[in-house]
Amino acid sequence: MKKGYFYIFLLIFADQATKFLARFFYTGKEILILDNILRISYVENRGISFGLLQGQNLLFIIVTTIALLFFGYLYLKIDFKSKKLYSISVILFLSGTFGNALDRIFYGFVIDFMNFPFLKIPLEVIGLPNFYNNFADMYLFFGLIIFFIDSLRERKNKI
Repeated sequence: MKKGYFYIFLLIFADQATKFLARFFYTGKEILILDNILRISYVENRGISFGLLQGQNLLFIIVTTIALLFFGYLYLKIDFKSKKLYSISVILFLSGTFGNALDRIFYGFVIDFMNFPFLKIPLEVIGLPNFYNNFADMYLFFGLIIFFIDSLRERKNKI
């Protein structure tokens, strides 16, 4: 379990450090990196994904608290030897949730800075705007994918 704490701390540190750098270096600027692949800019997100639910801080506090309690419960079952994918996904869930929660606590919003222009058209097709995100958001996204893959694998092993 101690290894899990180290990874969580390391991931949260990486998230907060990149947000600090974005705030310091990219406020009022937009930089295109890797032609049409990655755009960097400082954005204050007062909502959730895709900028939805702007200004609902009490709702965010309640949902974040519930999520942290749930992920904390899942953390009790991590085991890198026998449940590697499960353990990685839970570490990513906790790191992403804590990373964005720290922003809401200290700033009242989440700092986003990465945008992927190549996603604009596919997102518009399903009715969503292109969005900015951060490392914590990516931890949550990849944590969900890994958790889903692990769940499918576990289900296949039980059949």
